Amino acid sequence: MMRLPSLYQFFRHQVSHGFHRHGIAEPATVDYVSDILTRFAQVRQLYSLRDANDRPLEYIVDMLETWHTAQGGAGSPGRGRFILRHLGEYTLFMSGLFRDRLRRRGELDYYLAHGSSAYWRCADYEVNPRQRQVYWHLHQDFGRISSTLDNMRREQFPLPPSADSVLTAFWRV
Repeated sequence: MMRLPSLYQFFRHQVSHGFHRHGIAEPATVDYVSDILTRFAQVRQLYSLRDANDRPLEYIVDMLETWHTAQGGAGSPGRGRFILRHLGEYTLFMSGLFRDRLRRRGELDYYLAHGSSAYWRCADYEVNPRQRQVYWHLHQDFGRISSTLDNMRREQFPLPPSADSVLTAFWRV
């Protein structure tokens, strides 16, 4: 009987291979990005941040507003850190896997800047030295990691144009 890998194991293998080819070898970064891909394979995780009316936050500006509100005393410090981490993960996922779409909309640099900044703030707030190092690396190499994900999508998971449009259909215009 053949045993199939878990979704995390699949992504871990693919990310490890793709990152290695692009000179990104930190195991903790590979693990972290593999975890993001595994969780965000479920759209409800991708849009896990919600507003006061329980609507998913889809735009960076809304996530930033929610973070600023949490910083202003309306939420716990843990909530603010969760929002920043999600913002970093969301922008990494979108800029890595939907780069062409962001580029067409003129938003790629916006995503890259806010993603890198979110991880800088995550590193600043993190008390665990190992996790702080992961966040710091994501901040420093955000653009390179995002570009590597884009390259992996093109080389390791090439999709015909019709499948690519089906894949992006869940992401509203």
